[in-house]
Amino acid sequence: MANYIYKARDDAGKLVRGFMVAENELDLSIHLKKMGYFLTSAKATVSSNKTVVAAKIGRLKPVDVLYFTTQIAISLDAGVPLLTVLNDMGMTSPHKKLKAVVEDITRRVESGCSLKEALLAQPGSFSKSFVSIISAGESTGKLSFVLNDLTKLIEWQLELEAKIKEASIYPIILFIAMIGVVTVLMATVIPKFEPMFKDLNVELPLVTQLVLMVSKLWWLPFIVIGFLIIIWVVTGLTENGRYRQDKFKLKIPIIGDLLHKIALSRFCHTFSLALRSGVNVFNALGIASEVSGNRHIEHSISKARDYVNIGEKISTSLELSGKGSGEKFPDIVIRMINVGEQSGTLADTLEKVNQYYDKEVPSTVKKLFALMEPVMILVMGVLVGGIALSVFLPLTKLISAVGGD
Repeated sequence: MANYIYKARDDAGKLVRGFMVAENELDLSIHLKKMGYFLTSAKATVSSNKTVVAAKIGRLKPVDVLYFTTQIAISLDAGVPLLTVLNDMGMTSPHKKLKAVVEDITRRVESGCSLKEALLAQPGSFSKSFVSIISAGESTGKLSFVLNDLTKLIEWQLELEAKIKEASIYPIILFIAMIGVVTVLMATVIPKFEPMFKDLNVELPLVTQLVLMVSKLWWLPFIVIGFLIIIWVVTGLTENGRYRQDKFKLKIPIIGDLLHKIALSRFCHTFSLALRSGVNVFNALGIASEVSGNRHIEHSISKARDYVNIGEKISTSLELSGKGSGEKFPDIVIRMINVGEQSGTLADTLEKVNQYYDKEVPSTVKKLFALMEPVMILVMGVLVGGIALSVFLPLTKLISAVGGD
């Protein structure tokens, strides 16, 4: 068997590109003919890299993945065959990129690939965890059930992102305004007062001297910030660097707590879904660790998997993984998982944990950004007030001196 990247045309002459595994070009041509296409060119690839076509098609946005998942879930629930669903979606897809991805998946399924194999050819659009759960649904005959649960999971992720963006818009605008006002004052306004202060021949207060000194170096903070960003980006190019960055993020006051809760919420949602899909505990932990979004927490989950692999309970494994350099899991999560293990309803118990985080994460987001607003207003007031004070103090001192004379 060989891997072929091919070009073909349908009866209307429309050009299509794709990837297919076949014994030879004749076998490839026969498969394409059954699908209603005529082979025009084919190139055998040495590796089994399926991302060549995917790279040409592009990457789907999360909202497009949600549309794709929802449409298949609804249609399968209604008893419509998968190929019919894919063909219909290919003709009615609202976006060209989504249409191209669906058409590629359709061709692969028509050629005998499973849905999992077809999705693997689009790694930029469908994550490993998404494909793994789909694979479990196919192997256990729960594809429709799994797709419905995946739809809920993606909806939850998009809703969380929307809430974070909504809550952060005003603080971000306020922060940019603060930086802009202070920069304009220090770069253009304050330097104009320096010659006047010299002509007054009055001893300048300490705050005025500091402001004048800073106004000459107003650009320095931007250089430092740019340098720190470069260091951060370069450090993140290595696996060890990304791990250290994620560990550092969790230690940032207030923000670290929010990131920790979001990561654990993603873990619990995906872990529950994987178990409900029929995935065994060991593999379910692996799938859930991939979506945590934090390599430090992922490392802790990997340690927990090792304990599970030697026979420890999940709750005990998560507790043990938090010792040493691992990330400690909240007691409520460990207790709930322990209850689920003892009662044999782990997936259902994890749903309760999900409900807890579904309320806790948005609440923490709201509190965080609500706290940031008055803090930034206070900081901007202090900065602008300090700059204004540095200007008026020498003038006040001069007026007092003149009045005394």
